[in-house]
Amino acid sequence: MPTARPQQTRWSIWFVFFALCLLLSSSWLLPAGTTDESPITQQACFYSLVGLIALIPAYRRVRARLQWRACLRVAAVSILLLGVPAVLGEWARNGISDINRAALFALVPFVVVMVAAARESEPSVRRFSIPTLIGFGGVLLLLPFSFPTSPRGQIIFGVLLVAIALVGFASESLYRLLRGFGMIEALAVVALSNAVFLIACHLVNLPSAESWSGVSSLLSIHSLYNLVELLLLVWLVREMSPVRLAARYLIVPLFTVLEGFAFLHPPLTVRMAAGLALLIAGAAYLLLSRGWDSDAVLSIR
Repeated sequence: MPTARPQQTRWSIWFVFFALCLLLSSSWLLPAGTTDESPITQQACFYSLVGLIALIPAYRRVRARLQWRACLRVAAVSILLLGVPAVLGEWARNGISDINRAALFALVPFVVVMVAAARESEPSVRRFSIPTLIGFGGVLLLLPFSFPTSPRGQIIFGVLLVAIALVGFASESLYRLLRGFGMIEALAVVALSNAVFLIACHLVNLPSAESWSGVSSLLSIHSLYNLVELLLLVWLVREMSPVRLAARYLIVPLFTVLEGFAFLHPPLTVRMAAGLALLIAGAAYLLLSRGWDSDAVLSIR
Protein backbone atom coordinates (compact mmCIF):
# COMPACT_ATOMS: atom_id res chain seq x y z
CA MET A 1 0.00 0.00 0.00
CA PRO A 2 1.42 3.41 -0.95
CA THR A 3 1.78 5.86 1.88
CA ALA A 4 -0.25 9.06 1.78
CA ARG A 5 1.58 12.17 0.69
CA PRO A 6 1.44 15.37 2.77
CA GLN A 7 -1.42 17.58 1.53
CA GLN A 8 0.91 20.43 0.55
CA THR A 9 3.14 18.12 -1.49
CA ARG A 10 0.19 16.58 -3.29
CA TRP A 11 -1.25 19.96 -4.23
CA SER A 12 2.20 20.98 -5.46
CA ILE A 13 2.11 17.98 -7.81
CA TRP A 14 -1.19 19.10 -9.28
CA PHE A 15 -0.03 22.70 -9.63
CA VAL A 16 3.11 21.60 -11.52
CA PHE A 17 1.04 19.21 -13.66
CA PHE A 18 -1.35 21.89 -14.85
CA ALA A 19 1.54 24.33 -15.35
CA LEU A 20 3.22 21.77 -17.63
CA CYS A 21 -0.01 21.21 -19.58
CA LEU A 22 -0.47 24.96 -20.01
CA LEU A 23 3.10 25.37 -21.28
CA LEU A 24 2.74 22.51 -23.76
CA SER A 25 -0.59 23.74 -25.06
CA SER A 26 0.59 27.34 -25.44
CA SER A 27 3.75 26.69 -27.46
CA TRP A 28 1.95 27.62 -30.69
CA LEU A 29 1.66 31.17 -29.36
CA LEU A 30 5.45 31.62 -29.30
CA PRO A 31 7.06 33.59 -32.14
CA ALA A 32 8.58 31.45 -34.89
CA GLY A 33 12.30 30.73 -34.55
CA THR A 34 14.81 32.22 -36.97
CA THR A 35 17.45 29.47 -37.04
CA ASP A 36 17.89 27.29 -40.15
CA GLU A 37 18.82 24.21 -38.12
CA SER A 38 16.53 21.21 -38.01
CA PRO A 39 14.46 20.63 -34.85
CA ILE A 40 16.52 17.50 -34.15
CA THR A 41 19.74 19.51 -34.18
CA GLN A 42 18.25 22.18 -31.94
CA GLN A 43 17.02 19.60 -29.44
CA ALA A 44 20.37 17.79 -29.46
CA CYS A 45 22.15 21.05 -28.58
CA PHE A 46 19.56 21.84 -25.94
CA TYR A 47 19.75 18.44 -24.21
CA SER A 48 23.55 18.52 -24.37
CA LEU A 49 23.76 21.87 -22.62
CA VAL A 50 21.19 20.99 -19.96
CA GLY A 51 22.73 17.58 -19.34
CA LEU A 52 26.27 18.87 -18.98
CA ILE A 53 25.20 21.63 -16.59
CA ALA A 54 23.20 19.15 -14.48
CA LEU A 55 26.07 16.64 -14.51
CA ILE A 56 28.45 19.03 -12.71
CA PRO A 57 26.68 18.81 -9.32
CA ALA A 58 25.21 15.35 -9.95
CA TYR A 59 28.27 13.33 -11.01
CA ARG A 60 29.60 12.52 -7.54
CA ARG A 61 26.16 11.62 -6.25
CA VAL A 62 25.44 9.39 -9.24
CA ARG A 63 28.80 7.68 -8.82
CA ALA A 64 28.46 7.30 -5.04
CA ARG A 65 24.81 6.25 -4.69
CA LEU A 66 23.72 4.70 -7.95
CA GLN A 67 24.82 1.78 -10.06
CA TRP A 68 25.71 2.49 -13.67
CA ARG A 69 23.31 -0.26 -14.70
CA ALA A 70 20.45 1.73 -13.19
CA CYS A 71 21.60 4.83 -15.06
CA LEU A 72 21.68 2.91 -18.33
CA ARG A 73 18.13 1.64 -17.78
CA VAL A 74 16.91 5.17 -17.10
CA ALA A 75 18.78 6.43 -20.16
CA ALA A 76 17.26 3.82 -22.47
CA VAL A 77 13.71 4.34 -21.23
CA SER A 78 13.98 8.14 -21.29
CA ILE A 79 15.04 7.96 -24.95
CA LEU A 80 11.83 6.07 -25.68
CA LEU A 81 9.87 8.80 -23.92
CA LEU A 82 11.54 11.87 -25.47
CA GLY A 83 14.06 11.15 -28.20
CA VAL A 84 12.23 8.53 -30.26
CA PRO A 85 8.96 10.55 -30.55
CA ALA A 86 10.96 13.65 -31.53
CA VAL A 87 12.82 11.84 -34.32
CA LEU A 88 9.79 9.96 -35.62
CA GLY A 89 7.66 13.10 -35.44
CA GLU A 90 10.16 14.96 -37.60
CA TRP A 91 10.39 12.02 -40.00
CA ALA A 92 6.57 11.80 -40.26
CA ARG A 93 6.11 15.52 -40.89
CA ASN A 94 5.83 15.08 -44.69
CA GLY A 95 3.45 12.13 -44.48
CA ILE A 96 1.03 12.91 -41.63
CA SER A 97 -0.15 16.32 -40.47
CA ASP A 98 0.69 17.72 -37.04
CA ILE A 99 -3.00 17.51 -36.13
CA ASN A 100 -3.17 13.82 -36.95
CA ARG A 101 -0.02 13.13 -34.92
CA ALA A 102 -1.38 15.08 -31.94
CA ALA A 103 -4.63 13.11 -32.14
CA LEU A 104 -2.81 9.77 -32.31
CA PHE A 105 -0.73 10.53 -29.22
CA ALA A 106 -3.94 10.91 -27.23
CA LEU A 107 -3.80 7.09 -27.18
CA VAL A 108 -0.79 7.16 -24.84
CA PRO A 109 -2.92 7.16 -21.63
CA PHE A 110 -4.62 3.95 -22.79
CA VAL A 111 -1.24 2.31 -23.39
CA VAL A 112 -0.02 3.41 -19.95
CA VAL A 113 -3.10 1.87 -18.35
CA MET A 114 -2.57 -1.40 -20.20
CA VAL A 115 1.10 -1.56 -19.19
CA ALA A 116 0.26 -0.79 -15.57
CA ALA A 117 -2.58 -3.34 -15.57
CA ALA A 118 -0.18 -6.02 -16.81
CA ARG A 119 1.72 -5.70 -13.54
CA GLU A 120 0.22 -8.03 -10.96
CA SER A 121 0.63 -5.51 -8.15
CA GLU A 122 -1.82 -3.03 -9.70
CA PRO A 123 -4.77 -4.90 -11.28
CA SER A 124 -7.36 -2.26 -10.34
CA VAL A 125 -5.84 0.26 -12.76
CA ARG A 126 -7.63 -1.51 -15.62
CA ARG A 127 -10.80 0.45 -14.83
CA PHE A 128 -9.09 3.56 -16.20
CA SER A 129 -9.01 2.07 -19.73
CA ILE A 130 -12.55 3.11 -20.71
CA PRO A 131 -12.08 6.78 -19.64
CA THR A 132 -8.86 6.95 -21.66
CA LEU A 133 -10.71 5.75 -24.77
CA ILE A 134 -13.53 8.19 -24.08
CA GLY A 135 -11.00 11.01 -23.93
CA PHE A 136 -9.36 9.75 -27.13
CA GLY A 137 -12.74 9.78 -28.85
CA GLY A 138 -13.21 13.36 -27.73
CA VAL A 139 -9.87 14.32 -29.29
CA LEU A 140 -10.87 12.69 -32.59
CA LEU A 141 -14.09 14.73 -32.62
CA LEU A 142 -12.36 17.99 -31.73
CA LEU A 143 -9.50 17.72 -34.21
CA PRO A 144 -9.97 17.22 -37.97
CA PHE A 145 -8.41 13.75 -37.88
CA SER A 146 -8.31 11.67 -41.07
CA PHE A 147 -6.68 8.34 -41.89
CA PRO A 148 -3.90 8.59 -44.48
CA THR A 149 -4.70 7.19 -47.91
CA SER A 150 -1.24 7.11 -49.51
CA PRO A 151 1.04 4.07 -48.95
CA ARG A 152 3.71 6.31 -47.37
CA GLY A 153 1.13 7.86 -45.06
CA GLN A 154 -0.13 4.44 -43.98
CA ILE A 155 3.41 3.25 -43.24
CA ILE A 156 4.07 6.37 -41.17
CA PHE A 157 0.74 5.84 -39.41
CA GLY A 158 1.81 2.33 -38.39
CA VAL A 159 5.25 3.50 -37.23
CA LEU A 160 3.65 6.22 -35.11
CA LEU A 161 1.42 3.61 -33.46
CA VAL A 162 4.56 1.70 -32.51
CA ALA A 163 6.06 4.94 -31.16
CA ILE A 164 2.93 5.53 -29.09
CA ALA A 165 3.25 2.05 -27.60
CA LEU A 166 6.90 2.76 -26.72
CA VAL A 167 6.02 6.12 -25.14
CA GLY A 168 3.31 4.48 -23.05
CA PHE A 169 5.68 1.76 -21.89
CA ALA A 170 8.37 4.34 -21.08
CA SER A 171 5.93 6.58 -19.20
CA GLU A 172 4.95 3.74 -16.90
CA SER A 173 8.45 2.32 -16.47
CA LEU A 174 10.36 5.56 -15.86
CA TYR A 175 8.25 6.32 -12.79
CA ARG A 176 9.63 3.21 -11.13
CA LEU A 177 13.18 3.57 -12.38
CA LEU A 178 13.58 7.13 -11.10
CA ARG A 179 12.48 6.40 -7.54
CA GLY A 180 16.10 6.08 -6.42
CA PHE A 181 17.29 9.21 -8.23
CA GLY A 182 17.40 12.78 -7.03
CA MET A 183 16.05 15.53 -9.26
CA ILE A 184 19.47 16.70 -10.51
CA GLU A 185 20.74 13.17 -11.13
CA ALA A 186 17.57 12.31 -13.04
CA LEU A 187 17.81 15.48 -15.13
CA ALA A 188 21.47 14.79 -16.00
CA VAL A 189 20.85 11.19 -17.09
CA VAL A 190 17.67 12.00 -19.05
CA ALA A 191 19.14 15.01 -20.84
CA LEU A 192 22.52 13.48 -21.70
CA SER A 193 21.05 10.20 -22.95
CA ASN A 194 18.64 12.02 -25.26
CA ALA A 195 21.43 14.34 -26.42
CA VAL A 196 23.58 11.36 -27.45
CA PHE A 197 20.63 9.73 -29.22
CA LEU A 198 19.64 12.88 -31.13
CA ILE A 199 23.24 13.62 -32.12
CA ALA A 200 23.53 10.08 -33.49
CA CYS A 201 20.29 10.54 -35.45
CA HIS A 202 21.60 13.85 -36.80
CA LEU A 203 24.83 12.25 -37.99
CA VAL A 204 23.16 9.18 -39.51
CA ASN A 205 19.91 10.45 -41.02
CA LEU A 206 20.17 14.18 -41.68
CA PRO A 207 21.97 15.81 -44.62
CA SER A 208 25.64 16.46 -43.91
CA ALA A 209 25.25 20.01 -45.25
CA GLU A 210 23.43 21.00 -42.08
CA SER A 211 25.68 22.64 -39.54
CA TRP A 212 25.71 23.29 -35.83
CA SER A 213 26.14 27.03 -36.35
CA GLY A 214 22.84 27.86 -34.69
CA VAL A 215 23.95 27.00 -31.17
CA SER A 216 23.29 30.65 -30.34
CA SER A 217 19.58 29.80 -30.70
CA LEU A 218 19.88 28.16 -27.28
CA LEU A 219 19.80 31.69 -25.86
CA SER A 220 16.18 32.26 -26.85
CA ILE A 221 12.70 32.25 -25.42
CA HIS A 222 12.12 28.86 -27.06
CA SER A 223 15.03 27.33 -25.15
CA LEU A 224 13.86 28.86 -21.87
CA TYR A 225 10.40 27.50 -22.58
CA ASN A 226 11.79 24.03 -23.32
CA LEU A 227 13.95 24.12 -20.19
CA VAL A 228 10.98 24.82 -17.95
CA GLU A 229 8.99 22.06 -19.66
CA LEU A 230 11.81 19.56 -19.19
CA LEU A 231 12.29 20.45 -15.52
CA LEU A 232 8.57 20.12 -14.80
CA LEU A 233 8.30 16.84 -16.71
CA VAL A 234 11.28 15.17 -15.03
CA TRP A 235 10.01 16.26 -11.60
CA LEU A 236 6.51 14.97 -12.34
CA VAL A 237 7.76 11.63 -13.68
CA ARG A 238 9.36 11.05 -10.27
CA GLU A 239 6.40 12.31 -8.21
CA MET A 240 3.13 11.63 -10.05
CA SER A 241 1.58 8.28 -10.88
CA PRO A 242 2.02 7.29 -14.55
CA VAL A 243 -1.70 7.08 -15.37
CA ARG A 244 -2.47 10.54 -14.03
CA LEU A 245 0.62 12.06 -15.64
CA ALA A 246 -0.35 10.47 -18.97
CA ALA A 247 -3.59 12.44 -18.79
CA ARG A 248 -1.54 15.40 -20.10
CA TYR A 249 -1.98 13.88 -23.57
CA LEU A 250 -5.69 14.66 -23.13
CA ILE A 251 -5.40 17.90 -21.18
CA VAL A 252 -2.98 19.53 -23.64
CA PRO A 253 -5.34 19.16 -26.66
CA LEU A 254 -8.16 20.43 -24.45
CA PHE A 255 -6.21 23.52 -23.42
CA THR A 256 -5.10 24.10 -27.02
CA VAL A 257 -8.68 24.03 -28.27
CA LEU A 258 -9.82 26.36 -25.49
CA GLU A 259 -6.97 28.74 -26.33
CA GLY A 260 -8.06 28.58 -29.97
CA PHE A 261 -11.58 29.57 -28.98
CA ALA A 262 -10.22 32.43 -26.88
CA PHE A 263 -7.90 33.87 -29.56
CA LEU A 264 -9.43 32.80 -32.89
CA HIS A 265 -13.17 32.65 -32.06
CA PRO A 266 -14.15 29.75 -34.35
CA PRO A 267 -17.82 28.71 -34.51
CA LEU A 268 -18.82 26.01 -32.02
CA THR A 269 -20.34 23.03 -33.83
CA VAL A 270 -22.26 20.09 -32.41
CA ARG A 271 -19.30 17.82 -33.17
CA MET A 272 -16.89 20.07 -31.29
CA ALA A 273 -19.27 20.35 -28.33
CA ALA A 274 -19.55 16.54 -28.18
CA GLY A 275 -15.77 16.23 -28.43
CA LEU A 276 -15.27 18.71 -25.60
CA ALA A 277 -17.73 16.81 -23.42
CA LEU A 278 -16.07 13.45 -24.03
CA LEU A 279 -12.56 14.84 -23.59
CA ILE A 280 -13.42 16.59 -20.33
CA ALA A 281 -15.21 13.49 -19.03
CA GLY A 282 -12.33 11.15 -19.80
CA ALA A 283 -9.63 13.46 -18.47
CA ALA A 284 -11.62 14.32 -15.35
CA TYR A 285 -12.05 10.66 -14.45
CA LEU A 286 -8.32 10.02 -14.78
CA LEU A 287 -7.47 13.01 -12.60
CA LEU A 288 -10.27 13.00 -10.02
CA SER A 289 -10.98 9.33 -9.45
CA ARG A 290 -9.45 7.93 -6.31
CA GLY A 291 -7.65 4.81 -7.38
CA TRP A 292 -4.65 2.62 -6.75
CA ASP A 293 -2.13 5.45 -6.24
CA SER A 294 -1.72 8.14 -3.62
CA ASP A 295 -1.68 11.13 -5.96
CA ALA A 296 -5.43 11.51 -6.10
CA VAL A 297 -5.98 14.60 -4.03
CA LEU A 298 -8.52 16.43 -6.13
CA SER A 299 -12.01 15.33 -5.31
CA ILE A 300 -15.54 16.31 -6.30
CA ARG A 301 -16.58 15.90 -2.69
